[in-house]
Amino acid sequence: MNTQSFSDKIFELSEQFNRYVFEHPEVLNGIPDKAVLVLLDADDPEFNRANIDLAATTPLPAGSQRVHVTMKKKVRTVRQVHWEAEVQAAALA
Repeated sequence: MNTQSFSDKIFELSEQFNRYVFEHPEVLNGIPDKAVLVLLDADDPEFNRANIDLAATTPLPAGSQRVHVTMKKKVRTVRQVHWEAEVQAAALA
């Protein structure tokens, strides 16, 4: 995994985690104060290993701990209905 794709993945997971927290703020109750989040992708073991290795080499601030957050894609199929209008002149009676 190259540096750009690794960075892109971290950005995407961060954005999706923030959205998830916004929709489900109760998830924050399970995260200790001062936690350092290590974001993981349920479908990408190569990325996960690289991110865990990176986190292990990064010093933790005093009083903090690492917490792994595994993100999973959930695909919802939404059926969209579109209406079209056909305009016709009314026949004269």
